[in-house]
Amino acid sequence: MGRSQEQGQGQGPVHSIRLSTVGAIRPTETGTTHEPTGLDLAMKLHYLKAAYIYSAETARDLTVRHLKEAMFMLFDQIAWTTGRFSRKDSGRPYIKCNDCGTRFVEGQCNLTVKEWLSKPDRSVDEFLIYHQPIGPELTFSPLIYVQMIRFKCGGLGLGLSWANIIGDSFSLFYAFNLWAKLITGEKIHVPTLSKGDRRFQSPNPTVKDPVSIKRVNPVGDLWVTPNDKKMANYCFKIVVADQIQPHFPAKGAEPIPVFEILSGIIWKCIAKVREEPKPVTVTIIKKDVNDLKPNKIRNSQVISSVQVDFPVAEATVEELVKAMGEAKDERSGIEEIGESCDGNLDFVVYGAKLTFLDLSGEELYEAKVMGKSPESVYCNVEGIGEEGLVVVYGAAKSEERMVTVTLPEEEMERVKLEFKKFGLN
Repeated sequence: MGRSQEQGQGQGPVHSIRLSTVGAIRPTETGTTHEPTGLDLAMKLHYLKAAYIYSAETARDLTVRHLKEAMFMLFDQIAWTTGRFSRKDSGRPYIKCNDCGTRFVEGQCNLTVKEWLSKPDRSVDEFLIYHQPIGPELTFSPLIYVQMIRFKCGGLGLGLSWANIIGDSFSLFYAFNLWAKLITGEKIHVPTLSKGDRRFQSPNPTVKDPVSIKRVNPVGDLWVTPNDKKMANYCFKIVVADQIQPHFPAKGAEPIPVFEILSGIIWKCIAKVREEPKPVTVTIIKKDVNDLKPNKIRNSQVISSVQVDFPVAEATVEELVKAMGEAKDERSGIEEIGESCDGNLDFVVYGAKLTFLDLSGEELYEAKVMGKSPESVYCNVEGIGEEGLVVVYGAAKSEERMVTVTLPEEEMERVKLEFKKFGLN
């Protein structure tokens, strides 16, 4: 594998795009398949996105060959992610482990890393991520796209688009960190994952009617979230001490729940624009801190719902943080729905209700290449429902956080004005 194909000039600041295919070195045994769980199937219209930017000092000597050779070694251990979807007679999707490969995209940017990072709205990093949905021909659709952008100064942008059906955001970060280790020359070992390993233990198995998931009109074999509204992205940085702590009373030595406070503030801002009647429900997605088998490629993220029966726009941040502490884990209900329909029905989770995704506990800057951390990391999700998504994750400095917001375009400017009143931007 590794044949390249010219794809023209590209769009925006990225140009001279070339596509090739990268996969495992060793062939997978003929007839091997990978069976998605019910939770996997429920996430099939979503795609996870991340972009890592490395300085010229770190990346100048890294070639396409270096990156591809490391990727060959990675896919030798997770070869099933390079397969293609097919359907059983029942219509249930499954992966044929046929080593068809991951799409590798090369491009150029006429800006230096310093010039690129000078842009305050970091959603510009979407240009560093090459994305195509799965379908309409399942047997020809890669599950992962990796894009390498060379900046004018010699710096490097590495972007990933990752089908959520194969694993959650934490799986994406795990795979990227493994790749970074291989680029640097380290050895890795990925344990074999059985279907039993991909199951999760939910503390609330009795939640049978999850409100965090929404059925949408059938999409067939083109796995794209149907939306009547045009969605817009906005990404900004906040300093915890200056922009978060003033909105929440200190409680002695207790740690400040930064994600919850920030989510509460943003929830209030959006509620003021939407003028929603009560009750209001939002979705919280987090890492499963009770997972006994972390560092695996699967969907094990906690998907919880929070419902309040008071006007959010008039509530205090403390009231909203308290409500988030009572969130109900709905994974078992979502798993049951995904299993019962055999993947023949289509659903949205991100954006079915206003969704808050907590990635703030992830050590994103530990993805070191040649011993150096990235200068910047960007995270988002593709295929978001009309209620919108807020992603909170770490910044280069420990006292800062990054926030990526995706909302209907018609709301975004008014919400940004509300952010300004709260001192968020």
